Amino acid sequence: MATSPTPSLIVVAAIIRGADGCICLSKRADHKHQGGRWEFPGGKVESGETLGVALARELEEELGMIDSASTPFMTIAHQYDDIHVTLHFRDVYAWQGQPEGREGQPVQWFLPGALAGLHFPAANQPVVNAIRLPEQLVVAPEDISLRKLLSGIDRLDAERQGLYLRQWSDHAEMSTIVGRCHEKGVKVWLRAAGARNMATAKALGVFALHFPGRVLAQLDERPAFDGITSAAVHDMASRDKAVSLGLDMALMSPILPTPTHPGKPALGWLQAELLMKGTPLACYALGGVTPGDLASARDHGAVGIAGIRAFWPL
Repeated sequence: MATSPTPSLIVVAAIIRGADGCICLSKRADHKHQGGRWEFPGGKVESGETLGVALARELEEELGMIDSASTPFMTIAHQYDDIHVTLHFRDVYAWQGQPEGREGQPVQWFLPGALAGLHFPAANQPVVNAIRLPEQLVVAPEDISLRKLLSGIDRLDAERQGLYLRQWSDHAEMSTIVGRCHEKGVKVWLRAAGARNMATAKALGVFALHFPGRVLAQLDERPAFDGITSAAVHDMASRDKAVSLGLDMALMSPILPTPTHPGKPALGWLQAELLMKGTPLACYALGGVTPGDLASARDHGAVGIAGIRAFWPL
């Protein structure tokens, strides 16, 4: 006997960041779907509304915030047992008024690091990880000296930039390199090409492990690593593999043609959007992009951008 499809719902949700970096959350009423859990404020998109207009209306109704303005951050599609929800998370960068629960709901500000210990609806969980990520992932050049690498780390903006030590992940001075990153507050990604890299990442307490495509293809379960897990994604098959393993993020590439890989077909923004938008992976656009492409990348489903020369501090 055929079963009826579950109803679907389109929702907008707000990432509201205070001047101190804290995130504003509200708690769902116990009688609601996924009740009693903390959530990013927002609500249903009404017919004919744009996402920005819908979120501004919801924030005024729920929290008393007026004249709010927002930009895309991440879109997640999630299937609950009883409903399919598409959530459009948006970064709220301007508003007037102090957020308060106008419907009697608790409203509280949390440090980003505290979000991992809260109880969220399942569809919100990927964005909890994404909020902890920098907007840029800088790939360390391989053709520079250790001295220049350390000097470059000193000039990274730890609030906005993380560092992927791709070709440096087996370097003899790894403890020195990671130690300098820790001193500067820079989040570190190591390439996980084998068990040795995994052990190094755990021993040095790095923020994230990145699995190249050939390693991703061989994985049959999520690696036992407490930090962020990332994978190289170039097509639908690798994207689906990363999702099935429950990984946290993906480097989506190549978005545009690059001089380092002449002749290699690029995804282009529209094909990349099909791979990125709606997935629970926090995706970074890599290949041919520059720091000025962040807004475009987020419009197409990425949470951040990544690269080498255009991002490395001169």
